[in-house]
Amino acid sequence: MHNKRQLHLVSNTSVTAGGEGLAALRYAESISEAGCSVILLAKKISNGSHCVSKELETIALESAPTRKSLLHELFSQYHFIKQLCEQKNIELIHLHGMWSPYLAVAALVALIKRIPYIISPHGCLEPWALCYKRHKKFLALKTYQGAVLKSASMFVATANQEAQSIRNLGYLQPIAVIPNGVDVKPLSKPILPKRVKTILFLSRLHPIKGLLDLVEAWSVSRQPGWKIVIAGGDEEGHRESVEALIKVKGLKSDFEFTGFVDGKRKQSCFDTATLFVLPTYSENFGIVVAEALANGLPVITTKGAPWSDLVEHRCGWWVTPGVRGVTDALNAAMACTSDELQAMGIRGRNLVINKYAWSKVGTTGLEVSKWLLDQSNPKPEAINLTEK
Repeated sequence: MHNKRQLHLVSNTSVTAGGEGLAALRYAESISEAGCSVILLAKKISNGSHCVSKELETIALESAPTRKSLLHELFSQYHFIKQLCEQKNIELIHLHGMWSPYLAVAALVALIKRIPYIISPHGCLEPWALCYKRHKKFLALKTYQGAVLKSASMFVATANQEAQSIRNLGYLQPIAVIPNGVDVKPLSKPILPKRVKTILFLSRLHPIKGLLDLVEAWSVSRQPGWKIVIAGGDEEGHRESVEALIKVKGLKSDFEFTGFVDGKRKQSCFDTATLFVLPTYSENFGIVVAEALANGLPVITTKGAPWSDLVEHRCGWWVTPGVRGVTDALNAAMACTSDELQAMGIRGRNLVINKYAWSKVGTTGLEVSKWLLDQSNPKPEAINLTEK
């Protein structure tokens, strides 16, 4: 029986809009399955979005009103959210993401209605992210976004690294560390050595992802019999910059671009890969790392992502961001035998099954919510409090 009523808000549930929309969607589903009544409100809903819980009721997926005029839109959204909270007796509001006046309107409703609200920044408070388009973000932090952050009842971070970034900015509210989850499906085929040795990059094509470092590293560590597949949607024309560097380095025959992939095409990328690489500068979690591990792939990523598990569980390489770290990891990975890579893949898959299943995420998320609403309950281990 559902015993709590929550409203979750995100700007866009489309999986092409980055990991934030999909993470919000799956978090809402998982917390619903754990025993919570959930409404997910978004300005834009992907046609592919589905919100049917596996065993319990369907979570409600609602569209926020949009208008041609920004002021008219915000006014309409305020009344829509306020009415929704009243009609559904919402006890808790959860904001996914930042930098959207739409989310700020929801926070205003929460304050007026005296409803506690949680913020999941989804990496927006990481140092690299704050420096990107810094002038616009500085202005937002001095105005609406700063007010929203200061009044939040709690933050949800996906890793200790993100929690520390929030603390470093001076926010003293409780922080719950809840990793993103991953759907662990039966392997479509056994983890076997691939005939074509493929290094897969699968993420959005954006400067923060370190693709130019990957090209530079490959120009040093390149070996015959290996190729790199770059899968993901282009952002801000970054693919053109990557392809230009590949051409300058004379590596065109080693790289393949697939564009955005989802569903069967995405699964095919994992199935045909030997190794996964994400040479990122900043990730609050890096869900694609967990997906690669779930598919039995050893992973190379940087310390810009909170994946020390790769070293602790011997299923990949966790290196300093930049060309040198990626080069060393590529050399080490390609020096491994097929049996060694296969064993790493199996260990990585077991790690995800034991630690990052969505069912665990939902249970933790509900425990955290209950504590926030009634702090006479025992404090969950996931919650970090500042020392008084």
